[in-house]
Amino acid sequence: MKISLNWLKSYIDLPVNTLELATLLTQRGLEVTQIHPTIKGGLEGLIIGQVISCTPHPNADRLQKTLVDVGSAKPLSIICGAPNIQVGLKVIVAPVGTIIYNYIAQIPFQIKKVKIRGELSEGMICSEKEIGLGPADEGILALATTLPAGTAAKVYFKDVLDEILDIDITPNRADACSHLGVARDLKAILHLPITLPTVDAFSTVPCSLPLKISSVDSILCPRYCGLLLKNVTVQPSPTWLCTRLASIGVKAINNVVDVTNFILYALGQPLHAFDYDTLLGKEIMVKQWSPGERFMGLDGVERTLTGDELMICDVAGPIAIAGVLGGIRTSITHTTQNIFIESAYFNPTAIGTTARQHNLSTAAAFRFERGTDPNMVLYALKRAAVWLQQLMPAAEISEVIDLYPTKLAHFTIPITYAKITRCLGTVMSPTLIKQITTDLEIDIEDETHEGFRAKVPPYRVDVTREIDFIEEIARIYGYDALSITGNLTTAYLAPKNKIDQAYKIEQEISKMLAANSYYEIWTNSLSKTYDVAMWGQEKEISILNPLSTSTNVLRHTLLFSGLEVIAYNFARRQCDLKFFEFGKVYSQVDSEYKEEKRLAIWLTGQIEEPNWVQQLGPVTLQQLRMTIEQLTQKLGIIDLSYGEITHPYYKQAAQVTHQGVEVMTLGQVKPSILNYFSIAQPVFFADIQWNKILEINRLHRLYLPISKFPAVKRDLALVVNKTVLFENIKDLVLKKGHKNIQAVKLFDVYEGIHLPADKKSYAIRFTLQDKEKTLDDTRIDQIMHQLMQTFERDLNAIIRR
Repeated sequence: MKISLNWLKSYIDLPVNTLELATLLTQRGLEVTQIHPTIKGGLEGLIIGQVISCTPHPNADRLQKTLVDVGSAKPLSIICGAPNIQVGLKVIVAPVGTIIYNYIAQIPFQIKKVKIRGELSEGMICSEKEIGLGPADEGILALATTLPAGTAAKVYFKDVLDEILDIDITPNRADACSHLGVARDLKAILHLPITLPTVDAFSTVPCSLPLKISSVDSILCPRYCGLLLKNVTVQPSPTWLCTRLASIGVKAINNVVDVTNFILYALGQPLHAFDYDTLLGKEIMVKQWSPGERFMGLDGVERTLTGDELMICDVAGPIAIAGVLGGIRTSITHTTQNIFIESAYFNPTAIGTTARQHNLSTAAAFRFERGTDPNMVLYALKRAAVWLQQLMPAAEISEVIDLYPTKLAHFTIPITYAKITRCLGTVMSPTLIKQITTDLEIDIEDETHEGFRAKVPPYRVDVTREIDFIEEIARIYGYDALSITGNLTTAYLAPKNKIDQAYKIEQEISKMLAANSYYEIWTNSLSKTYDVAMWGQEKEISILNPLSTSTNVLRHTLLFSGLEVIAYNFARRQCDLKFFEFGKVYSQVDSEYKEEKRLAIWLTGQIEEPNWVQQLGPVTLQQLRMTIEQLTQKLGIIDLSYGEITHPYYKQAAQVTHQGVEVMTLGQVKPSILNYFSIAQPVFFADIQWNKILEINRLHRLYLPISKFPAVKRDLALVVNKTVLFENIKDLVLKKGHKNIQAVKLFDVYEGIHLPADKKSYAIRFTLQDKEKTLDDTRIDQIMHQLMQTFERDLNAIIRR
């Protein structure tokens, strides 16, 4: 944002120079990135002169030999070739030694004493272009002034000479998006008053022009004001107004539009002017319009309305997108005779949504979507009317219409001095705190020796909590002024015993995975649309205002972002990878959006780096399952069931359930997907529904002492049909519910020439233990015999004895 120093000084008397001012603002959060003059060189060395004689050059037909009074004892002899030079003119003179900057080239040029065609020239009589004032170079610049010869040129051009501050405004500082907003900050920093121009000159007359304002949406437009100006004359603005707008990079259009722009950049309140005679039905409505309607904006682009936009309408339809863009049908032209000016406070969320939907970025929308001042609406409207009446004395102003059914309340925040001291680490006197508070235009109520209640005006949308208020105190006091002791501490906002339990569990699992050589990765929830429709992926949720094509949807799985990381590592010859990530995925069911927390695990490459002790191979699905079982045992979850499933992302996959509810899937990723990401080796992936895992976790189970009675292990080999899974056997054992069976583990699977083609052999180890006595051989044999009978009866198993 550009801030004119001259403009700023019309609100506050600044006792510091420009560099000091920039430092003060930067240290208080309004970063000044650049300072540049409106005229390079600042007209230094240039003086006003008066031509006292003008005769033809003896040796050149197009040159004149002049004597110019510059306030010194002796006039200067200057050769001039301008066609408009004549005796008596007040002109701008650049004496010998002066450096001037051409308006176009901006290159410094020093004036020297020279002879031109044999005649001495002791300076230059300058055109507008030659000294950087503007592009005109048809002749010398003739001044209409009573200032005496010898007066510095910058005295005459004091309104044109200015310095511009480029300020980076952070998104939370909507209040600083104007010259008044910056002046308010300086008022608090320097403890100086600011002066707002009065609207005492505002006077109205009964207006014969009919106008009705109806159907104002009080939710999307809490306050709507307007007035009529009759008998206006649309014409170019005066020089001072054009100059002021030009200094901050705003192009002058006409006096009506220029005044509304002036108010916008002066006070931060956008206004809009309509040609009254083009309003059909002479009625204004502020509401949402039917979807599908076509609207032609001032930018010449026709847009289709979605029905969600807040519109300014007459009886025929929309005439402006509220707070964003005016319409061409009611625009101000050189034939306009009567105008209607609106000033309003619009709902910031509604304006921001509309601007993004239509990819519009206007100065008005920039302010409305961040939050303007509802209490500035009426003042800004009256101030604009005063300016317009001064520019067009024949114009008549109607009574103001002010629709404000429910006044927007101040933010009321309880403040304690002790909390300020604790957060800032500096003891500040209550007097100083209250001074900063009132300088920030925040009222103080219910004051006690411990603190007070701060009544924050609604335009300070960034100060709604006590910590926001404390930040404001620190900002104005000065971060550099805060004392730093030898011992730095911080105060936890939440007591240690209230740390979220789910977070603690997540940290425990992260430590466990890291201890097993897994690396944690963090990927973006915003993803791109993958060309993978053949994989049967879920419908993606598109972003309305994507920053780029690589972040245009919300991800519905963590798989693809993890494969991007694996591919990135592969490109750098890192092929043995173990990753995990806690992240969120998003889905849409009908019109409802759903957000879920997931834990994803990726495994690829070799089990370990090659070594001379043993031969190692690539990871398999079994290694991933071992990780899953270690994780679930850590959480005290032992009653999980595994079942084979078909899944669009997996070559082979298993579904893990708890009491019939799916909690995760795991398997080998399809080669077609890996090819898409240029991954040339198998990848195993687990997708864990973390919220469901948290619901069933047993992390806080009671401590159970180790049994003093020994455990016994027995192995059993059984031949079953190939369709029988180990999970079927394990579920059968668990269903039997024998209290002495503590664990069932599969340690070998055999299929080969010694077995029929439809058979396979499982080698299973059973761990048996009695918590109350030592198991004898008789009892162990009895348990194993019962198991073998169950397997033979229910699975048609053959026991290999």
